[in-house]
Amino acid sequence: MSFNKILGVGVALSVLLSASSASAGALEDRVKDTYTNPPITVENPDDPIITPFELQIIKPDTYSSYNAYERTFTLNPDNGDDANIWIQNNSTDTIYAKLTVGNLSPIDIPIEKGTQKTTRIGVIGTTKVKLYIYSSTGHKIEMSISARQF
Repeated sequence: MSFNKILGVGVALSVLLSASSASAGALEDRVKDTYTNPPITVENPDDPIITPFELQIIKPDTYSSYNAYERTFTLNPDNGDDANIWIQNNSTDTIYAKLTVGNLSPIDIPIEKGTQKTTRIGVIGTTKVKLYIYSSTGHKIEMSISARQF
């Protein structure tokens, strides 16, 4: 077991123990879920493009359509411990990125007009990722997107 995995389990366990009291069985299930499902964080970077690209999952591209954008890909731990998905919203209104990582419940990430967000995914095992970007108002989606694993 690598040092990063051991450290991640230790941090997860300490957060779980400090956040609430639980039975040993329930706590063990929560720690197991934390270990097998990668963490997701959302950042607002100053740099509009992620560089350098070690492994390009989604090559830098633009998308303009009234239809939702959908992409599925697999993260392999042999390609790196982390992945970043960068989206810049050039639309006239907020767009939403629904991100599903493995068996985790999907999360909705709002991206307001004229802003950008980077979502980081921790890669623990081979993981399937589904990205679905949509407009809740029906306006035209105009965005730039790229993703990499490093």
